[in-house]
Amino acid sequence: MMIKGVTMHYADGSSEDCSQIETGENHYMYKCVNGIVTLRNEDGVVSLSASTVKPLSSLIALDIWLDLENDSRILVLTTHPDAGSMYASAFAYYNKLAIGESPSVEKPPDNPDYPPRFTMIDHFSYIGRFPCWSYPVIIQGFDEIPLYSIFAVYMRKGEYIILLPLLGCSFTVYLGPGPRLMVFTGREVFELPETPVLIAGKGLNLYRVIEETVAKASRITGFRLRREKRLPVFMNGLGWCSWNAFLTTRLTHDNVVTVVSRLLGKDIPLKWVLIDDGWQDEEVVSVLQVRALKTLNTDRSKFPRGLSNTVSMLKNMGIRYTGLWHTINIHWGGAEEEVFRELGSNGYRSPVLKTLIPQPELGDAYRFYKGFYKWVGKQGFNFVKVDNQWSIHALYLGDKASAEASRSIELALQLAAEENGLEVLNCMSMVPENYYSFLLSNAVRTSIDYVPFWRGGAKLHAFFNVYNSLLFSHIAYPDYDMWVTYDPYARLHAVLRVFSGGPVYITDGDPDRTDRELLGKIVLPDGSITRVDEPGLPTLDIVFRDPYNEEVLLKIASKIGFSTAIALFNINRNEKRISDKVTVDTLPYITEAEAYAYYKVFTGETGVIDRSGEVHVELEPLGVEVLILSPIINNKAVIGLENYLLPPATVESLILPGEILVKAKAKGRILYYKDAGFARKQVEAGETVKI
Repeated sequence: MMIKGVTMHYADGSSEDCSQIETGENHYMYKCVNGIVTLRNEDGVVSLSASTVKPLSSLIALDIWLDLENDSRILVLTTHPDAGSMYASAFAYYNKLAIGESPSVEKPPDNPDYPPRFTMIDHFSYIGRFPCWSYPVIIQGFDEIPLYSIFAVYMRKGEYIILLPLLGCSFTVYLGPGPRLMVFTGREVFELPETPVLIAGKGLNLYRVIEETVAKASRITGFRLRREKRLPVFMNGLGWCSWNAFLTTRLTHDNVVTVVSRLLGKDIPLKWVLIDDGWQDEEVVSVLQVRALKTLNTDRSKFPRGLSNTVSMLKNMGIRYTGLWHTINIHWGGAEEEVFRELGSNGYRSPVLKTLIPQPELGDAYRFYKGFYKWVGKQGFNFVKVDNQWSIHALYLGDKASAEASRSIELALQLAAEENGLEVLNCMSMVPENYYSFLLSNAVRTSIDYVPFWRGGAKLHAFFNVYNSLLFSHIAYPDYDMWVTYDPYARLHAVLRVFSGGPVYITDGDPDRTDRELLGKIVLPDGSITRVDEPGLPTLDIVFRDPYNEEVLLKIASKIGFSTAIALFNINRNEKRISDKVTVDTLPYITEAEAYAYYKVFTGETGVIDRSGEVHVELEPLGVEVLILSPIINNKAVIGLENYLLPPATVESLILPGEILVKAKAKGRILYYKDAGFARKQVEAGETVKI
């Protein structure tokens, strides 16, 4: 990779292209009239330093132009808000429909255009559109990279190349068209200390090179990888969230307790409950008309005896863990002085909101979150869902560098949660200021919100989550969001969730319509979730394909014990029936067997393939199939219990010389391969059979 040029942008609105004055092996120096920029490229890590006599812009201070070539399409993850522009009407229409109210807007299309034609927006327009989500786009060339992209992968001379912009000590870096690196500061500065700004990884194995590149980023920026952090409590069993069941208007103590009680009464083995937005004692403030927290209390018209009473009742019903929603700035519009007084903390008067938010210094922010989380813990909660995290990018604009503020706020929040025994579920946080600071928290939403009952949304939701997992699954457990079990596309959503590797939770508001049969295919009798061993990843053959616009199935694969599981979805925008195939050489996890027994969960088809073989799948629009590949060892292979979406997750297998011992985790029929044929055996929970 070569550096092609540098452009400086100043606080007075002027810009200038710099001239290269020095170059050496992996060393570049550029001089402008008002400053000097030095760049180094060592072992695939590009570092930047800059010094000027004229203040740099508080927005995009530098553009660093790269000289790159590609031999393939390019997969890009972008935060450009144009990508989610179709969602505003979908939220307004379907979220109302989900709670039984009549929408006041027109029904959005079931085949929305995606990707959009990305516009060349300025930074204030970017900030004003809540740029908190990552969206995958497949493009032909570097000039098509949308502004504010965070990841790219392409091929060159037979190798996969990864571009991963970083969070610096005082600035944030994005990819843009050209290609170029865009350096955002958040305040006017004269100097940028030498800091890594980009990692360029390369290798023959796509999945390995992504993992190695993210691992290198963790060593540079200081976050910890998912594998290095503990499993969050909300990964234990099936959860329920109040959001799509009630939104904010219908969230009350009585409604929460009633719905959870009725779900439990229908033998839905809920293990945890999340109380989402709507519990607060709040008021609408500022010209932005946002809701701010008035006091550190609940809305007494909704929770007359406080949250602790609600939590106590839920736990008396058998709910093991409970969570509480809040934003990173405590509420959408921050908080009034009374809240900070109650917590013994000083707030920061946001130049954007005009209300108080946490101080952007580590010590002050820690004291604030420590006090708040002490209160949350006293209510009986075990975890928090922290929303609106991207807003750190904007809330301190002009006063504090975005990268500095984000590190202070994120680390303070996580340390305070840890001290008070709380886990963190991260949301609206798919931007570098957030995920590069995930030192302790270990779950992150990997797409814009789930939209109930929307056909087009089901397709896009699958597309976004599967491709975003290529990056985010190495940072934290991917959270594919809640879903409604009586959604017309509930099967697709259920399959996605067990392949996510992350939390699995529903948001049913009408227990009479809850699909017990569907839940019974993913939850074991003891309440544990059947899920893949590692977060699922897109198969190699679709990494540079667009399953929304092209006639190819979306495929996500992972491993379960000795077996491999692949989920296939027809998310074609044009509603075409699609035939596709699965081959062993496209799977993200290397497998050594020479032959495999396969099983299609929904059609029941069985068969055998060798390493060079293929399994064909044909699906109607929004059709779903789960394919299990089990290695044949000594002419034997175990599939698992047939009546579950992930059969291998329902058994424990021990391979011995000449035989396999299989212990069932639930009652059902074990499907297995032996002596060149498939057989079934009825078993009880805990029973061990010899194959």
